[in-house]
Amino acid sequence: MKSICNLHKEVHKVDGMFGSIDCMHTRWKNCPKAWAGQYSGKEGDPTIVLEAISDHHMWFWHASYGYAGTLNDLNILNLSPFLDALVSGKFAEVEADSVPFQVGEETFHKTFVLADGIYPSYCRFVKSQKEPITDQEKLMTTWQEACRKDIERAFGVLQGKFQWIARPIHLMKVEDISKRVATCFILHNMTVSDRVMKEVGV
Repeated sequence: MKSICNLHKEVHKVDGMFGSIDCMHTRWKNCPKAWAGQYSGKEGDPTIVLEAISDHHMWFWHASYGYAGTLNDLNILNLSPFLDALVSGKFAEVEADSVPFQVGEETFHKTFVLADGIYPSYCRFVKSQKEPITDQEKLMTTWQEACRKDIERAFGVLQGKFQWIARPIHLMKVEDISKRVATCFILHNMTVSDRVMKEVGV
């Protein structure tokens, strides 16, 4: 965890940042008709939702897949293993080597992730201002939105590598789809690990 916070401190010029969280929809072409209403959300067609946290290197530190397309990011967070880890204290054990840290003159004892506006106002989530007025608020919003591109890039690269995720999915069972998606994530993280090691000369 310390190395991830150091990475974001070097790249994004802020301490205590763990990554960025967001959701991505995958289109389910062969969704059973009986489930179509449950899985058809804002996209119009049946979709299965992926929740993930990525760092600047595009390594996925958390990925949870299989949510119905009718759920929004907030509903998915309430079902997420990431939220369970925060509530149970398991995540605190992971971040123990990264806290406390200072921003300006204030000391913080919890790391954070960048999130969009739909997420709740928890101390773990740093969101942009809906209507920034002051120069500081505008600067903060610009910084947050720029840094949150990490997760969008990660989703884009994942779909670019594995067209199977980007295109309509023809499998019938959610379990089979989830296994294939998990395989794509493992392979993606392996390639990211190799790239990072080459960059640092290992």
